[in-house]
Amino acid sequence: MMNRLKLLFFLFCFTVAMDGFSKTPVLKFKNQKFKIVQFTDLHWINDLQHKTVNDSTLMLMKKIIETEKPDLVVFTGDVVVSKGAADAWKKVTGAMQNLCVPFAVAFGNHDTETDITKPQILEILQKNPYNLTYNADKKIAGVGNCSLPVRSADGKATKWVLYLFDSQAYSQDTSAIKGYAWIKNSQIQWYRKNSESYARADRKPLPSLAFFHIPLPEFETVRKQKSTIGNTSEVVCSPMLNTGLFASFVEKKDVIGVFVGHDHNDDFTGTIANICLGYGRKTGYAPAYKEILERGARVIVLDENEKKFDTYISTLSGRYFEYTFKRP
Repeated sequence: MMNRLKLLFFLFCFTVAMDGFSKTPVLKFKNQKFKIVQFTDLHWINDLQHKTVNDSTLMLMKKIIETEKPDLVVFTGDVVVSKGAADAWKKVTGAMQNLCVPFAVAFGNHDTETDITKPQILEILQKNPYNLTYNADKKIAGVGNCSLPVRSADGKATKWVLYLFDSQAYSQDTSAIKGYAWIKNSQIQWYRKNSESYARADRKPLPSLAFFHIPLPEFETVRKQKSTIGNTSEVVCSPMLNTGLFASFVEKKDVIGVFVGHDHNDDFTGTIANICLGYGRKTGYAPAYKEILERGARVIVLDENEKKFDTYISTLSGRYFEYTFKRP
């Protein structure tokens, strides 16, 4: 009986994740909804001293996935931050495979500080059948810049687009600009080209979300607004240089939500220029500095037929800061 149940579970996972004979999961709406869980800042340290917190992180992700039943998990960076990174990435993404959940990864600045490179991490990810991360254009800056279409329930039309950007790590010219790096012009031009391509095919801008690790400077403006919902205790740690990605989102009129990680004591959502800017909730139990928030995840539920989504923070103790955004 147990073997039969295991077989049925495997077949269920395969049916949910795969479309026909495709090799990768196909993202589709179900009952006019598509649910995303955003995990961020696991800060996984792969040694025996951190085994308890790592186990707690895996347990939390499992509980949230079982409760929320997402159609996609997005990791927004700083996933593994130590030596033994290859083994750690396999453990984290293996958990997604065991739970039959498609996933994608946008790299963070600390993901570069391990014993393997981002291209090597991408190779590990791409061996997992539930991975959707890829290099859309190897000629542009960063690793893992990609767009993920979310199709209608019948698979005939693209209804939303999800963009993942590599927000880089640290400035390479500290004599001119210190601190964090920035999303480069080549990435912005790649986004603009893709946005225009989707718009031509649909004869109008397709509603879209963007995910990356380091927040844009515009997040600090939102943090200070009275209408912003959630925790705003940490000053936004953005690059000093603003390269105009947010301006491109405004001009192309498709990206209506931007979700990041990086600042562990922020989890707010707010609106500027008819675009929602939001933080995920720190997921990993290993602290990087003084952290005040219960570990958890952000949940985003897209609407198939409107430029609208609902979002909230999900933790083991409950659901918080429910927020609905609809493009006017």
